[in-house]
Amino acid sequence: MKQISLIATLLTVAVLSTACSSAPEKQAAAPAPAAPAAKPAADAAVVAQAVKTALDADAKLKAFDLKVKGANDKKDPSKVDVTIDGSVDTGEQMAQAGMIAEKVKGVQYVNNNIMPKN
Repeated sequence: MKQISLIATLLTVAVLSTACSSAPEKQAAAPAPAAPAAKPAADAAVVAQAVKTALDADAKLKAFDLKVKGANDKKDPSKVDVTIDGSVDTGEQMAQAGMIAEKVKGVQYVNNNIMPKN
């Protein structure tokens, strides 16, 4: 009887020690995913110059002395808000200048302050 009791005790100890030693190990928490890389700020002066060049390339707008200024967008510095100042002969020319400026890479918003004479 003592042998059965001793065997049962040894068997219980063996089972418990095996169960404890095979418990899953805690794994280190995975590192948090890196935040997306911020877009580099666009050079507002370069974008403004590109808009001026595009406006001067248009035959109907080249004769007018349109001024272009650029400022980085506060929410997305990789984009530039441009302002066009000056005067043209017609509203059509004013609209054309705005459409040309919108197509320039890096332009987020066009503030068209052009005044048509007619």
